[in-house]
Amino acid sequence: MSRFRLLSTKLLEPAQKYRLIHTGVSYTEWDFISCLPKAFSADTNNKSLIFTSQNAVKAVINQQHISVKNCYCVGEKTKSLLEKNGQKVTKMMQNSADLATFLVKLDQKQSFLFFTGNERMPHLEESFQRLGLPLEVVEVYTTKPQSKALGDFDGILFFSPSGVKSYLQKNSLKNSLCFAIGSTTAKALEEHTETIITASQPSIEHLIAAVKNHFTRLV
Repeated sequence: MSRFRLLSTKLLEPAQKYRLIHTGVSYTEWDFISCLPKAFSADTNNKSLIFTSQNAVKAVINQQHISVKNCYCVGEKTKSLLEKNGQKVTKMMQNSADLATFLVKLDQKQSFLFFTGNERMPHLEESFQRLGLPLEVVEVYTTKPQSKALGDFDGILFFSPSGVKSYLQKNSLKNSLCFAIGSTTAKALEEHTETIITASQPSIEHLIAAVKNHFTRLV
């Protein structure tokens, strides 16, 4: 039986790794980016909060106590983490572009505070700016590349545009099939390859399902 070489550009949880290895692939993983919390100060009184990643949620809850707020977020995992920490998620969308479209149509009596990292998609800020709407942006973590040369793989899992950028610093996609967790990651890959499979929904579970569906047919 062939052993297809699979690389994850993010360290996965044991159960997630097991699901991939059980497919019959040869599995390797490396964290191509690290997210480091930043010191910050923010007044959350009378504001609705925006989160587009779990990293932002973790950085905020580890540094500042926040009473229950109306939160808007991207992704099921981000929503779950907010709710686990006592926050009310008013709306969850699958990507920042869709969330931006939703937010600018709301009653603008709300004041919005966007917790984010130093590398982010511009959708929210551009949408608010285009309509002349106020948006307070607070960076709460820094994304840094951790690139490493790892050789060639049949399939590579990507989880963010930053991960794509870091991987390509010391590696090539060559003939690898790329699996993207969502549309923004797929768009970053499109500049370098045409062989991309995008998860049906932007979650690690759906990305793993896409990998299994592909390689199970080949193994």
